[in-house]
Amino acid sequence: MVKKFFLIVLVIFCALVFWYYWAKNKNRQNEFTIWTIQLKPVAQEVIEENISYFQQIYPHIKITWVDIPIAEAQKRTLAAVLGKNPPDLINLNPDFSVILAQRGALDYFSEDEGKKFIPTTVNMLRYNGKIFALPFYATSSVTLYNKKLYNSCGYENPPKTYEELANYAQNLKNCTGIYPLAINLNENDSLAKILNKYNITTFENEEEIARASSLYKMFNDLYKKNLISKDTLTINHREMAEKYMSGNALFVVLGSNFLNMVKENAPQIYSQSDISAQLLGDSQKYDVALMNFVIPKYAKHKSLAHEFANLLTGEDAQIKLAKLTNVIPVNKEALKNEYFSQCSSDLIAKARCESIKQLENSGNKDFGVQNKKEINDTINKTAETILLDGSITEKSIENKIKELAKTIKRLKG
Repeated sequence: MVKKFFLIVLVIFCALVFWYYWAKNKNRQNEFTIWTIQLKPVAQEVIEENISYFQQIYPHIKITWVDIPIAEAQKRTLAAVLGKNPPDLINLNPDFSVILAQRGALDYFSEDEGKKFIPTTVNMLRYNGKIFALPFYATSSVTLYNKKLYNSCGYENPPKTYEELANYAQNLKNCTGIYPLAINLNENDSLAKILNKYNITTFENEEEIARASSLYKMFNDLYKKNLISKDTLTINHREMAEKYMSGNALFVVLGSNFLNMVKENAPQIYSQSDISAQLLGDSQKYDVALMNFVIPKYAKHKSLAHEFANLLTGEDAQIKLAKLTNVIPVNKEALKNEYFSQCSSDLIAKARCESIKQLENSGNKDFGVQNKKEINDTINKTAETILLDGSITEKSIENKIKELAKTIKRLKG
């Protein structure tokens, strides 16, 4: 009798365990999950509005939105993807997205899905000819400068290239007593992007190596003459903006999202400022930063993920996102809205219009995807070695750049 009782209890217990895991799995199957990178609270309104709309269409699906801090995005995404339990849709940057595409970890988008975007942005998101991500939004830095001080030194039109500004640098420093340019040469791929602007994209021929040597010599000369600050090798973009706001720099190249910070924290400097195009190099191509959406290969709701990604990159959502956050839409129809073509004298409006013009003439290149961090670290370390060596010669700089070229070739495989 006791045995029979315990047997019945065991059967009931097993049934309850089975029911619990069956119900839990069923709930997971009905849950559609989106991950974004640090969009709260600035873009919260547009994301939640589209989630509500989507929920009305699919009332049986539970939609979960997770907003991840930027510092955790890659680690958490990699763990979820490798564990074959990823969210259905993830907001990432192209650099990390292409690594996932190379590993065969992503679903692809159709050419029809890519037609509504500016072609340059879609082409940044191809691997082996296929579209591995949909563009979400873009940013393109502009040059912010203290026009009042610049004009007082006898100059009218702002410089267009880094060399042109370098040629003025000593005169501007003598005239104003402040640094002509606030720049960061060691943050992530900042220097690599400047090299790209001078058609240095492979380090595989003598012409590129010679151009790179000239560029490193130019920055070394500016550094040694105290025409760029000694923290050039350590500051980040925010600290560059702070240097400009404090009246310690005449020019700075920044994303237009920093303009509100300047306006709020340094209204006098802001009132003296103006906007010009991003500083260029020989290529006459602009640097554009892009964010995108990917769908993991093992996502449970791929068709819903495609649908929701297309909803968030549609005309209406793109216009609202841009107005809320000051980013640039990548949807061609959205860019036809008068908000993006009627540019007032306000610096933020001017920056928006300038960024949009730059978007269609972008020239982002890559020295290597597989070992991109190591390549950027080597590019940055070379700059650090050259700038911190007080007795370095031009010949030594040329040799350093030849060593750099060999290292990049090895890292690229």
